[in-house]
Parts: sequence; C-alpha cells; structure tokens
Amino acid sequence: MTVLRSIGVALAAATAMSGSAIANEDVLRLSRDPANVVMPGVTYNGWNYSALDQINATNAKNLSLAWTLQIGILDSHEASPLVVDNTMFAVSPRPNFLYAFDLTDGGVIKWEFRPLVDGPVAPAQSCCGVAPRGLYYADHKIFFASADGQLLAVDAESGQQVWRAQLADAARGEYASGTGLVVGSNVVMGTGGDGARGRVRAFDVFTGAAKWSVYNAGPDADIGLGTRFQKTYPYLAGANPGAASWFGDSWARGGAGAQGPFTYDPETSVLFYSTASCSPRNPDYRRERGKVDLDAGGRVTTFHNNFCSSQMARDAATGDLVWAYNLTPQDQWGFDELAPALLIDLNVNGQASKAAAKVGGNGLAYLWDRNHGKLLLEPWMHTFQDVIKGPAFVDMQTGLPAYDVDKTAFTALEDRRRVSRADPAATERRPADYTGTEVLFCPGNGARKWESDAYSPATGLIYTHTTNSCTATVAVAGEYKAGEPYSLVRRANLTPLPRKNVAGQATTVLSEVKALDPVTRKVVWSHPITDEARSGQLVTAGDLVFKGNGATGSVEAYNARTGESLWAFRAGAGFAQSPITYLFDGQQYVAVVASSAATPPLAFGAADDNAARFRRAGTAMYVFCIQPCGQ
Repeated sequence: MTVLRSIGVALAAATAMSGSAIANEDVLRLSRDPANVVMPGVTYNGWNYSALDQINATNAKNLSLAWTLQIGILDSHEASPLVVDNTMFAVSPRPNFLYAFDLTDGGVIKWEFRPLVDGPVAPAQSCCGVAPRGLYYADHKIFFASADGQLLAVDAESGQQVWRAQLADAARGEYASGTGLVVGSNVVMGTGGDGARGRVRAFDVFTGAAKWSVYNAGPDADIGLGTRFQKTYPYLAGANPGAASWFGDSWARGGAGAQGPFTYDPETSVLFYSTASCSPRNPDYRRERGKVDLDAGGRVTTFHNNFCSSQMARDAATGDLVWAYNLTPQDQWGFDELAPALLIDLNVNGQASKAAAKVGGNGLAYLWDRNHGKLLLEPWMHTFQDVIKGPAFVDMQTGLPAYDVDKTAFTALEDRRRVSRADPAATERRPADYTGTEVLFCPGNGARKWESDAYSPATGLIYTHTTNSCTATVAVAGEYKAGEPYSLVRRANLTPLPRKNVAGQATTVLSEVKALDPVTRKVVWSHPITDEARSGQLVTAGDLVFKGNGATGSVEAYNARTGESLWAFRAGAGFAQSPITYLFDGQQYVAVVASSAATPPLAFGAADDNAARFRRAGTAMYVFCIQPCGQ
C-alpha cells in the first residue's frame, strides 16, 4: 500500500467513526500530484495553484505552442480543462459536448460525448449564458451539468454515459451553472435562476441517486439551519433567521443562486461557496415597501434578506448549515458574491488561524475564521466602491456594513425623499425618462463575479481580476412570473458614468489583474487591462500568474511577485476560464481554451487598443511548453 493511500485509508476510517463525509479518496490522491488537474481550483482549498516549477519567471519567455485543436462551438467556454494521467478533458457550452484528448498522441480526440440537451429549455433557464462553469473527475468518471439542468456522469475511459439526474427544474425558473465538487461519495452541485431560489444538491457518485437538497433562502428547515448552525453575529440570532429576514414570503422568489466555485476543508468536512444577489434587485419587494431601516451608523436593522449575496459553509455529508455571513444585507446593487472562499492557514495578529479569504463583489475583501465565520480582520476596499461607508466599512461586533442612504433604491420618489435628497443628474442633463429615483453607484454590476482567484503559498498573495465601473439604475414595479426576468431594475439613461480606481481617483482603466495581501490588507501590485471581460487566473510554484487577456486576445504570464509581464501569445479570441498547467511525460505544459461567440464590427478610426482588433469569433484549445516539447 502506498503512503498516500495509507493516509487516505486512515482518514476514511477516522471519518467513518465520526459519521461525517471526507474528501473523495480518488480525488484527494490525484490532486496531490501536480501532474493532474481533477477539479476547478486544482485542489479542494481552491487555490488554483500548481506546485510545478519547470516553467518559471526566468524561462517563461521561451514558451511556445505545443499543439492546438479547433473545438468549433462559438460561445464562451467557462469550464477549465482537466488532466488525468494521459488524458485531457474539456466541455463546451451548449450543446455541452464533452471531449477527451489523447496526450500520448499530440492531443487528438480519443472520444466525444454528445448529450441530448433540450434546446428551447436551455437558454430560457439561464440568466447568463449556457456554459457549464465546472468539470469534475472522480472514480473513473467525468461529471458536469448540461445547459438544460441535467447532471451527467460519463465514463472517463470509454465516453459512455454512466447515469444522468435532473439537477435543475426549468418549470421553476432554475438553471444549473455546473459549479460544485465531488466530496466522499457525493457529487455536490448548485443551481440558480431569475426569481428562483438557489439551492445546493448532492447525488451519489456511482448511481446518481439524490442524497440531500437545501435552499439558500427561506425557513430554517428549507435551508438546513439546525442545531449545528453558529449564530456568530446578532443579525443571525432569534427564531428562523432565514425567512424572518425577508418581508412576507419574498424569500420564495429570493434568488441566492449557488453559481460560483466551491471549496472544501477535509479536516472538518465543510463545504464553502457563495450566493448570488437577491431577487428581485428592487428591494421594495423584499422589505416593507418604501421603508429602509438604517441605524445611526447606516446599518440595516430589518429585512437583511439572508442568505443572498452571502458566504455559506455547509456540512458536506448532510447539507446542514454550519455558518453563514451576509456580505451585502438587502443587496440591491447586484453584487453577486460568487467568488471562491480560499481556505488558507495564516498568521493573523500573531496567531495561527484557519482562514477563509474572499475578494468580494461589493469591492471589499474579507477574512473569516473558517470554523465559525467570525471576521479575523476588518474588511478592506480592494476596488473602489461608494455604497458601503468607510473607513471602518464593517462593524466588527455586529458584522454589518454601513450603507450610504443616498445609494439605496426606492420605487417611488416620495419614499426616497423621506430619507435622501440625492439627485444624480443636473437639471440640464436629465433625460426625458428621468424619475428622481435614479441611483448612481460603484462598482456597477459588481467589482468581480464568479471567476476563479488564485493563491500562492510562496508569495502569500491572492490574485484576482476586478472591474472599475460605476452605473446608474432605476427600480421599477412589476410582477413575478416563473421563468421570466425578475430584476425589476433598469439601467438609468445617465451619461457619462465615471470610473474610479481604488483610491477614488478618475481612471480610464477598465479592469485590473491584482495581487492582494490578505493579512496586510493591501494591493501589492496591479496590471491594467483595457477590457471588462474578466477571466480566472492560475499561479504556479514557478512564480508565474497565467491568465487570458480579453483586451488583447492573448494568453499572458506575469511575475507573481511584481506583476511584470513576462510572456504573451495572441490566440485571437476572448477568455472566460482559467488556464491550467500539468505534467506529461516529465514535462510541464500550460493549456487554455480561447473562445468568443461573436465580434462587434471595428469602426474606422477606432482606438488602437480596441479589443475588436485582437479577437474574433472562434474557439480553440491551445497548449504550450518550453521547446523542445517531449524532451
């Protein structure tokens, strides 16, 4: 018996005695070997970090193309490839074809699996495209969610379907983004939907049988809130803190989809993930209409709308809620908090801490004790935002942010005027449809979304991609109809909308790759990108950060310590996934899918750095190595 297998067996025995699930032994064994990539984020802790260092800051300039293959489906490919032993796996957006590439033969296709996908249902379900965001390997099977809400298990060797289960219910407006993890004998997957309640479900790895299902918003029984739940902050106290934090039964249409990456702590058998924003965006349908209850410090006192835009921690064996933290209570700005919680052991204030770190969509960065959800440090601003007031953005005793009342939304002008005189448009610039209820805020549509972050234990830094944007919106009246849009917010006709950097100064930079220190609470370096299309990043032991740059249509490598650009290859398309790196036949490779569904026409006289000059519609796999490859 190998040492790794001995450790796995010992862990399994210990966990069996305690009655909780553990990391899938096959996944744990394979992910310990940096030659493989068996899940998004590379390892259960979500670091998106590779211990491979053959390619490093010294020789990255010598990277060359090893092989490429046209995939052909013109859409945004959001799921990074996997590599297990001698095979690479990739999945496309709708129609969700699954491919196996033979690494022993230059990446030729070994097999292709084409699921039966309900074409009309797929686009109706999803708010944000029809691409699975994750591909998972365990026990000789590949798992992924299709655009019409199926969860599929495919034999990794033959490409034959092993089982299928219905993950999302289109009739209720649900869709499956394909994010989750394989933990123990469970495939855990999340769902979302416009007006549907987000939930997390577990299925048996071998049979596809349903194991457990929990919602993210609603009564205690629905959300798995029982005796294990830790009411760390006062707003979580009292009876039924889930449903009671919503006006009436608005939780039943409350959103809070689980659409971003999952992470997992094998020591405690706890799953971590975040939830999407509240539904509808108009808060008058989730609180007492026209009334906002803020204390003297600007903190919400009623209708916190737990648990949308929240960080969640659940028992992997049962789905029971262990702790939760509402990052943006009563979120009305669309700050989807879908970023991964990176599980990092850190020294905080002189004490060893098992932490969960998050780069939030609301512009703040968080660090919690991952065992009970208590903030370890004050949240700090990584990207400019003006909704939450500083300099102490969050009260450490209550866990609540301090809102600027001028940034809160109301359907009726008379309701707004009771608390705010804000008027974001000068008289001479008011459009014909101006209502006076317009709210101008930053970051518009969130500082970041679901894309993977990365953490390097060598540098101690978190790498992320954020957007500098501001927007203006108007809350409108409406009714819920299952399967139809239910935001009840429209973009206001106000221009121009300024962009600001983290210091609050005007900037023309659209987005940035950033390196953040979670302990010193600082931006260590940033690299400007002239496009708002975000993608995930990979960091390696070779002190390299790899990512796709949609502005230039290039795969790029940066020095992980300084942010210096070291290498680029123009693929001529956009990116919606993180690159991966793997070891084959003793040599390190880097792979990524470059993909664009369409390209706007390039106007005569467009700026030299206009993204349309560098990327066109197309989809291809690119694999790189230090030449000569295979030697």
